[in-house]
Amino acid sequence: MNIKLTTLLKPSYFASIAIVIITFTACSAPLNTANNHYAYITNQGENTVSVIDTAKNQVVNTIKVGKAPVGVAVSRKLQRAYISNVESRDISIIDTHTNKLINTLKIKGSPVGLALSPNNKTLYVADWFDNRVIAINTLQTNIMHEVSVGNAPAGLIVSPDNHWLYVANRDSNDIAIIDTETLTIKRRISVGKHPFGLALSNSGKLLASVNVQEDTVSIINTQTDTQQKIKVGYHPYCAAFSLDENTLYVTNTQDDSVTVIDIATQKIIATINVGSTPEGISLNHSNHRAYIANWGSNNVSVIDTKTNQLLTTIKTGEKSRAFGQFVLSR
Repeated sequence: MNIKLTTLLKPSYFASIAIVIITFTACSAPLNTANNHYAYITNQGENTVSVIDTAKNQVVNTIKVGKAPVGVAVSRKLQRAYISNVESRDISIIDTHTNKLINTLKIKGSPVGLALSPNNKTLYVADWFDNRVIAINTLQTNIMHEVSVGNAPAGLIVSPDNHWLYVANRDSNDIAIIDTETLTIKRRISVGKHPFGLALSNSGKLLASVNVQEDTVSIINTQTDTQQKIKVGYHPYCAAFSLDENTLYVTNTQDDSVTVIDIATQKIIATINVGSTPEGISLNHSNHRAYIANWGSNNVSVIDTKTNQLLTTIKTGEKSRAFGQFVLSR
């Protein structure tokens, strides 16, 4: 029986690993060039990553990775896509120039959420069952440090100045704010029930916490820690800000929809029907597209963010998650 991390109650460690399919992120392909944009979609049900050419909206490669891949973090500078495999307890590293698996990092825990620092020096890994975040040097991957956070850490994201790491602790109902220099928690922000996905605006001034069991999104001013809650759809999961910070897109897993929020008015301006059980979402700002991984229908929905209309659907693999930043663009 497959169940998902948002409803997992954390029984014994090994029993939990075996059922971590979460409720609620080899074909040949052209070489990746500086002008190509790709989306890396984790398929948790078949242990693969689908590579989508976002110019063509087609899958151009399928890459075998570890067991039960969930999280994604990508870097154009490093030419790397990092994939968290929760059941094999490791990180797959893909060369995005060749779209081939080049390394696997063992993790003594259960990696879920991933985030890269903007300077590309550190990969942060949320260890779901051991309640910690692991910081990995991207150039010397044997160098790892860790910090205990809250219960069941999931989404995480780094501020544009590399100074702060934000971690959503699902079972603590808070966001831990970590100084990346010292790997110490400086403060916490209480949010709604069961925060999971996080999104940060381009300037770093707005942080969105997606509160799964409350059907809300907390929009937090990172300078004052004040927040406003906005009701969205049933069991929201992930979110993404538009580049101009005017709009927030939220996936609703049990409504099969995406909620579009106007930040200035904090009003819902559109609800877009997508595939079944939408989870991960990333925006490609250069072509005004939002990509949504649909766990229940094994595909990716593509939305035009200028019109908020569904454009197309791309067939991917079984149980597509894509939890994290999965669109590789310039």
